[in-house]
Amino acid sequence: MITNFKSQKRKEDAKILTWVIVGFLFVAWLCTPPGNKFLQICFLGNNTRFIIAKLTNNAEATSYMFYRNNAVYLAKMYPHRDTALKEMDKAIQSVPAYISDRELKALYKDRAYIRMYLRDYRGALNDFIQAGNVTFSDYLKIALLYKEVGMYKQAMSFCNAILNVDGTAYSGYACLSYLYDTAGRPDISIKVWDLALSRRPNNARAYADRALLKKKIGDFDGYNKDLAKAKEYSPTINIEQSIIEDTLHPKILTLTVKPIK
Repeated sequence: MITNFKSQKRKEDAKILTWVIVGFLFVAWLCTPPGNKFLQICFLGNNTRFIIAKLTNNAEATSYMFYRNNAVYLAKMYPHRDTALKEMDKAIQSVPAYISDRELKALYKDRAYIRMYLRDYRGALNDFIQAGNVTFSDYLKIALLYKEVGMYKQAMSFCNAILNVDGTAYSGYACLSYLYDTAGRPDISIKVWDLALSRRPNNARAYADRALLKKKIGDFDGYNKDLAKAKEYSPTINIEQSIIEDTLHPKILTLTVKPIK
């Protein structure tokens, strides 16, 4: 009798577990097109945690972080839509009065990263300006954003700012070279790399970038020599890789989800 009861109980438990799995797979199937299933489940989890927080205590102080996290999920799930920006707008609008200016500026910078990821360059530039306190790692981004909106003088100043901090910084020379090349002066772009290599002769990427410029102006002998040098210092170098392309068109959004306190 006891054995039959245990056997029946196991069958019922197995049936319940089966329905739970089926239900989970059904939800995953509903959420599949488009986007990443894992991100969508995390997105639902983020909303669920926030609802629970609202029910158990007054979560007004964390509303802005909830919207900010939603924006990160949505940007990664739907990179061709503006849903993420709408959530970031809500985040900034719902910031309590007692939140520090530093935290508010961090939200503007987060929105700048999302706008750049979604290729809204003018909006990204405006948000970087609103954020104010930019770091060295943002200089190249801001320079390229100024260039994208046609403000070459401001773009040039940020390229130079990189080199003022580090006179051998590859990103600074890549920045200047790109500005001159897109302005129709590949000859000056080549001189930029001449200067870079005079300061750091073993820079494989500088040789690779100068090689591409020489090829562009028809100097194939110079192209082959620089290509050989680039491979001498870095045998596995990807000649076509571009820090400019990777910065302007990031393949992933590096922002992460922050805990809701």
